[in-house]
Amino acid sequence: MSEVKNNTKNTMPEIYDDNHADTETPTQEEILMNEKDILRGLIEAGTEKDNESAYKKIKIKRGGVLKFEFRIRPVSEEESVACHEHATKFAPRKKGQPKMEIETNTAKFRSWLIYTATVDEDRKKTWDNRQAQEALNVLQGVDMIDAVLLSGEKDRIIDEINEISGYGEDLEDTAKN
Repeated sequence: MSEVKNNTKNTMPEIYDDNHADTETPTQEEILMNEKDILRGLIEAGTEKDNESAYKKIKIKRGGVLKFEFRIRPVSEEESVACHEHATKFAPRKKGQPKMEIETNTAKFRSWLIYTATVDEDRKKTWDNRQAQEALNVLQGVDMIDAVLLSGEKDRIIDEINEISGYGEDLEDTAKN
């Protein structure tokens, strides 16, 4: 019995990209530099909400008169979920049963979101200000927001919070930055 050798050659054409014709395989050093850039970017992204450059100043004006101002910061997904839970009524749970939402108070959710997004230092001066709470007969900071802000003002503040929290950017724009 004679052996038959397979002398067939791969006739598939090589994939060739004119845009990358002059590129060379990256060196180990270039790969490590890229990893350092990625690491730096990850750490910066993870601490962005606490970075003052991400803060936005909100000015509340009525009739052209500045009433007060405060700063907001980006809100994380976890914080947004917590705001939703603060504003939601849940059915009593039976043993082993998951939580069942009954109703979410949208106005209360928006107030919790503004409260959470307000920079800590400014939150103490505005929403958690004991003198103002007593004067307006409110018990907690989130209720102060309902007592002080008009619906349209809350809308504009929520838009700003969403924008700095990443909802206003197109994913492609985010990737470019």
